[in-house]
Amino acid sequence: MTTMVNRVKHYSSVAACFARLAIQRQLEYPLFLVSWLLMIPIQYFSGIWMLRIITDRFQALNGWDFPEITFIYGLGLLSHGLLVVFFINTWHIDHMVINGAFDRLLLRPMSVFFQLVASYVNFIGLVDLIPGFVIFLYGCHAVGFEWSAANIGKLVLIVLGGLLIRAALFISLGTIAFWTKRNASTVSLALSTLERVTMYPLSLYPYLVQVLFTFVVPLGFITFYPAAGMLGKETAFRLPLELALWTPVLGALCFWVSLLVFRWGMTKYESSGS
Repeated sequence: MTTMVNRVKHYSSVAACFARLAIQRQLEYPLFLVSWLLMIPIQYFSGIWMLRIITDRFQALNGWDFPEITFIYGLGLLSHGLLVVFFINTWHIDHMVINGAFDRLLLRPMSVFFQLVASYVNFIGLVDLIPGFVIFLYGCHAVGFEWSAANIGKLVLIVLGGLLIRAALFISLGTIAFWTKRNASTVSLALSTLERVTMYPLSLYPYLVQVLFTFVVPLGFITFYPAAGMLGKETAFRLPLELALWTPVLGALCFWVSLLVFRWGMTKYESSGS
């Protein structure tokens, strides 16, 4: 027990040190932070404004009106923002393989995955959470969301579960770099897919696409199914449990599987020789 406590303390101190160094590096260029503070909110606020125009001038999107879409859109931005803060290194495993940075992780007497994730806390990524909170809170107000203890607890589990599903996807895709040395195209495709699947109702897409993102790659559980459950919306599939509870369960399962994939990939890893 004492050994475990000491191990946790050691890893926590190392993570805190990594985070402090990462924040210092990012604050070295304050104008970059200012530009990020301008660009990211404009990007997401303009996106939700376009949805407002579409739903006002035409019709609800397959039964989902603007307040309900805003609820989904904001909910998706919350888990996305946390992903950008804590797991952004999983997007760049190929660069670490090519330039030899991954080799350094193998030489240290610590978990390689822990070093990969903890070595760079993207402080600037917190900017992504600003429009996320604003849009989500507006969506909650617009749909008349009840801020009960039970619903708040569900929201926390949904956001954390969505974060784990997102992280699992990029960990698994990052492992491809152990064989190919490059995976930027797959990461870019995943980012585009996540944006389209998690910020809009999944019911907009054809039936086979809904099957894919429900039973094969469960991206629909990041926002669509939890939102449908909390807002009382119908879905194409009837699941045995409350929809909001599937997200944390699937998130933990997907994350565990992605760690197994990562460990398997490391057994096939060969240094690039850079």
